[in-house]
Amino acid sequence: RLLPFLKDSQIFVWDGAMQGKLLEKALGKSVEVCFYDIAPDIVKVFPQTAGMSLLRLTEVSRIDKYTANPGSEIDTLLNLFVSYSLKMSKMSSALEPDELQLVALSTIADLMPLKNENRLLVRAGLEAINTKPRRGLLELMTRQSLLNKPISASDISWLITPVINAAGRMGNAKVAVELFIAETLDQRTKLVETLWGMNSERRQLASDTWLAFYEEAMKMFEESEGKFIILGSDKINRGIAGIVASKLADTFKVPAVAASFAADGTITGSVRTCRGLNVKGLLDYCAELFTDYGGHEAAAGFSLKQENWKTFLEKASEYLFAIDLDEHENELEVDAELPLDYVTAEVIKVSDLMEPCGEGNPAPVFYSKNVMILNTEIVGKSEKPHLKLTLDFVKNKWPSLWWGAADEHFKTMQPGIRIDVFYRVQRNVWNGIETLQLIILHAEPSTVT
Repeated sequence: RLLPFLKDSQIFVWDGAMQGKLLEKALGKSVEVCFYDIAPDIVKVFPQTAGMSLLRLTEVSRIDKYTANPGSEIDTLLNLFVSYSLKMSKMSSALEPDELQLVALSTIADLMPLKNENRLLVRAGLEAINTKPRRGLLELMTRQSLLNKPISASDISWLITPVINAAGRMGNAKVAVELFIAETLDQRTKLVETLWGMNSERRQLASDTWLAFYEEAMKMFEESEGKFIILGSDKINRGIAGIVASKLADTFKVPAVAASFAADGTITGSVRTCRGLNVKGLLDYCAELFTDYGGHEAAAGFSLKQENWKTFLEKASEYLFAIDLDEHENELEVDAELPLDYVTAEVIKVSDLMEPCGEGNPAPVFYSKNVMILNTEIVGKSEKPHLKLTLDFVKNKWPSLWWGAADEHFKTMQPGIRIDVFYRVQRNVWNGIETLQLIILHAEPSTVT
């Protein structure tokens, strides 16, 4: 089978003299094999490869260091050829800076895991954004006073992509597209204001929907024995189904589905993961009911006819009841325990090394014991106000924010109390001035005396 496979095919080899001898030994002198030795061409572009065998190149390969399974010599030859081809076609930097910025925005917005090539592409995109934001993005960042601070993946996720996505969620995705292709500054500035208004509408709609369906969600949570929530209604706007599903998953710590019933008899739904569930498995199980579906392990969507909704509820419930959810996903994994005098401004450098952080690559979590609370405030006007603490870390007094914790923890987090605290370190920029703050993930009265 080998000879028919090789017939009329271009064969590339490394070290032609050696490969010629090996082929002759394997196939005999009567078989003429034509091949092309790519080593001399590659050595001209990558001189460091000169005189090295494929085995040696495999041992020193940077690519091989970051793969789960060791590569073979054939893998190394392929990687060399791809790298050479990219270099020769003037693509060594992979994409133009403007394109890389769009790659970073879309990867983060789609909740793709920031691992492997995704992480590299997003990092390159963030570098491009921080160097020179592309048109459209520049005006959006200006509107949010983000030009005087380094932009992280978290900033993209929380501040930028929600505004861009608001166009599609509110039924006019063309506005976001036009923002990135508009030729004049005046056009882009007007489009940013239009997007800003759409995002305000989106936030209000999401808030109203959450309040309207919270009790139903709680009932579904109890009926499913705390395993999942599935909501569907003509009162759920199609554009915010994903937002509702995400908030359900975040609030109740279970996989969630939110679906919008349209007047034409179709249903469009969004699924969000929690506690280790691969949502693609759920959709594959119900695939026969869908007119369309797709996504990845963490987030997905589907469409089906309304007459199939009841069957979908039955099959989805059957699948989710049978799945054992990860009971440990919500446990905090601590990356380092820091003594109080170690918590200085230098800690942010450790977090910076881990960027970009996000889905699949969370920011480092630190833990410190016996930290004194110096001041406590309630901040925010949302349904779940936040706690703002000032913590004494010996060398530094750290402003610290605990999202949504005021109602539950205000009484136990008073000045003079010592706490054991889990936290991340984050930059905060206000009026162009950058300060550092802690984001508290969990805290409790200290057991250290």
